[in-house]
Amino acid sequence: MLSRKKNYFFLLINLIFFCLVGNGKAHAEKNILVVHSYHSGFSWTNSIHKEINNSFSKDNDEVNIFHEFLDAKRYPDLDHGKEFIDHLQSKYKETNIDILMVSDDPGLELILDHRNNHFADIPLVFLGINHVDPKILNLTNATGVFEHRDLKETADEAMRQTGSDKIIIINDTTETGKANLKVIEKYQQTSGCWQCVEIINDLIPSKINSSLSKYSPKTPILLVGQLRKNILTGELCDLEEGVRILRTQVKNPIYALNTSMLNNGVVGGKFLTAKYHVRQTAKILKKILSGTEIESIKPIIEADNQWIFDASQLKEFNIDIESLPEGSKIINLTPSFYQEYKHFIWLNLAVLSVSILIITLLILMIRKDQIAKRELQKNETRYKDLAESGANIFWEIDDQSRFNYISGDTDSVYNYSHEQILGSSLQDLFKNEANFDFPWEFYESHIKEKKPLTNILFRIKQKNEEVKIFQLNGKPIYDNQLNFIGYRGIKREVTQEYNLSQAIAYQASYDSLTGIINRREFNSRLKALVKDTSKNQINSVLCFLDLDRFKLVNDTAGHLVGDVLLVEITNILQGCLRKQDILGRLGGDEFGLLLVDIVPQKAQEICYEIIKKIENYRFQWDNRVFDLGISIGIISIANNSFDATELLSKADLACYKAKELGRGRLYDADEDKDLNNVQMQMEYISNVSQAIEQQQFCLVKQKIQAIDPDNSNYQHYEILLRYKDEQGNNISPALFIPFAEKYGVITIIDRWVLETTIRNYQEYFPDQQTIVSINLSGISISNKNFIDFVINLFKSVDIDLSYICLEITETAAISQMSQALEFISRVRQLGVKFALDDFGSGVSSFQYLKELPIDYLKIDGSLVKNIVTEKSDRAIIDSINCISQMMGIKTIAEFVENEEILSILAEIGVDYAQGYGIGKPELCEKHSLSIVASDCLVISSDVEALTQLQK
Repeated sequence: MLSRKKNYFFLLINLIFFCLVGNGKAHAEKNILVVHSYHSGFSWTNSIHKEINNSFSKDNDEVNIFHEFLDAKRYPDLDHGKEFIDHLQSKYKETNIDILMVSDDPGLELILDHRNNHFADIPLVFLGINHVDPKILNLTNATGVFEHRDLKETADEAMRQTGSDKIIIINDTTETGKANLKVIEKYQQTSGCWQCVEIINDLIPSKINSSLSKYSPKTPILLVGQLRKNILTGELCDLEEGVRILRTQVKNPIYALNTSMLNNGVVGGKFLTAKYHVRQTAKILKKILSGTEIESIKPIIEADNQWIFDASQLKEFNIDIESLPEGSKIINLTPSFYQEYKHFIWLNLAVLSVSILIITLLILMIRKDQIAKRELQKNETRYKDLAESGANIFWEIDDQSRFNYISGDTDSVYNYSHEQILGSSLQDLFKNEANFDFPWEFYESHIKEKKPLTNILFRIKQKNEEVKIFQLNGKPIYDNQLNFIGYRGIKREVTQEYNLSQAIAYQASYDSLTGIINRREFNSRLKALVKDTSKNQINSVLCFLDLDRFKLVNDTAGHLVGDVLLVEITNILQGCLRKQDILGRLGGDEFGLLLVDIVPQKAQEICYEIIKKIENYRFQWDNRVFDLGISIGIISIANNSFDATELLSKADLACYKAKELGRGRLYDADEDKDLNNVQMQMEYISNVSQAIEQQQFCLVKQKIQAIDPDNSNYQHYEILLRYKDEQGNNISPALFIPFAEKYGVITIIDRWVLETTIRNYQEYFPDQQTIVSINLSGISISNKNFIDFVINLFKSVDIDLSYICLEITETAAISQMSQALEFISRVRQLGVKFALDDFGSGVSSFQYLKELPIDYLKIDGSLVKNIVTEKSDRAIIDSINCISQMMGIKTIAEFVENEEILSILAEIGVDYAQGYGIGKPELCEKHSLSIVASDCLVISSDVEALTQLQK
């Protein structure tokens, strides 16, 4: 008897295990890449990391989580941002990322900057975002959870508990701190009392007593940001460390918004917990993984917070626990008798429970045999009822393929009863039935070879004309002597699942807005066409189309109106195409077009027709009419040996050239053999950070000499820049500088040149009484972060800043006058000098000299080099020098190539001269200098050096 009971028990366990394992293997693995904005040692990041893993560790073994750390807390300028993106692309190029998850603002901003190029098709889920931004809310293929740190409620509660009419808020000026400051300002407005809030930013330990001693010890402190260890370096204290430092130096009650500050001297506050924050985000992730459309998942704007207070701190400041907000959590309470001895109590309860359980089991065992018999009968009846009433049909056929068993509702599927089916084969019943669409050849061949029947799909048209889809599975069965006796299997309806899979397949290949294929499907068809073109020698053309002035519609009428416009534009484009042509939306207002089996001339005619129809089209919305255009780049597939990726890149570049030449036109890549130069320019600027790291840049200096020897009190040099590619080839400035300025990477170069020169000033110039001029671009001086970088850099070095001169070109200063004035005024306060470079090359006006507080004026070399033969150039230089001398500005003439030019400049009274007649560029080295080789290219605004090298 006992043996039989054990057999039943183990049989049940094995059945459960089989079901669990079987179900677990049916799912495909999914990959989630998590980009953390801060480093792995940061408490918030650690909490996010832990909770994400916990959310998927219990019942989602098929989900792989990958974590990457941007480290924006310690390196907020994100100079390494491009390297980080390259790292992600390299590390995960072989991994299919299903969801990209980003924690906190810096990481999200970096990902969005590169999303179109690297992550366009990957669903994006964010969390830890400081404030609700419409730009983030309107992101496509994205959703997430915003932070909601309830600063106002914590501040009000702190003043209520302490009876104070004032509160001190300590913040920092990091990106998170700036977001906090907006919340603080909003709180001041809503509270109606500006005087009750005192804000202290970037507090360092040595300034705590002097900053807080003037306030009453009862005035509460709300620690929103982090303390800084050193005002010069700007390094931040850890959250826990900052609280401990503050606690040791002040007697005031301290409140906070970050849970990691608890147990370090904080009274409490309303906290955003990483655990609950991640749980909310995990729910979104699981919905997406289960197939829910991300566009239907709205972002969570306000994450829940919880009141948490430290009992020891409440006691120290005489705050009654009963007066705390409802639902508050209290930590560090003195344990009760139960809490202190709960393990002992539970042990005794466990012993008692086990005893009761044993007695109960003994009683149950007596009745188990009778119960088992009754349950067996019930299960047999239950199985039969479920089989007959469910959507599934269980079947068996003999070795002649005749049905010998069938259960379930056969009437609604086959229009036959059980009795009519038994004894007949499937072929006898349905092979000549027009409403029965079945793969007979496949079925009969598998039956003949006694192979398993796996996922055979067939369709049956019902009496009401509805078509249902069914799935058939079966396996051969044998008797104890291994003789084949037939098949046993199941048939079930899969109409809904089949239609859903078809819909998912459609969504994976088609753009949901316009209904044409998306970028991934377009790339797939382009690859196939390239292969087919090579194999069959047919002519086909690839076109890259980009709407002109589309951004104006989005910015003025809104993205919803822009979507309507895109649909209408798509209809116009399709109306210009032939049946075999392929149109796809590559993203935003960009389209790809494959003109199949066509000569280039005919392809151009189709493109010109598209341009004409778009130009004649007038989009009207709300009594406003928008004029649009379209630029097209084309390239022949048959006439080039490029792969699909290279072809699309060339077509994109050709479209770029069409826009550059005035928009609304066609540009043929096959007719421009120099188009590769544009691609080379873009490759150079994309590798600026790598070039700096691999020391492909170096600095040279060119002497600036006083024309009157009596005025030669100091040496004066200008710092210039050289660049070589990875193969050691000299790169022309024409292939590098314009694109570096256009795409904003010139600021990275400016930062490196400036910091390298300043940090090595004492090594490059041992006498330390040398004026050094350093060129800066107009883009850099208009960048607020760059201004802060320059000021912090100058404050961190121990050199006389009066020997540093920053050069700004005339064009940059005039085009960005307000930014130039702000930059010059702030930096001049440190003693730094300024020069206006290339004066006379642009729209020169002496009025600008009155507005710009400069020390030197550099006369453009195009005027200087012809001064001997051109009287007008001499007159212009004479007037520039005269006005400058009256204003107390020293003049420097560029392009001084010989003694004759130098003599005339001396007659005019110009102060300084620079050029190959004065001295060629010299390599900046430590304690030693060498003449630069004549074949080296100087990458700078130094036009004379470039001219000499080109000669």
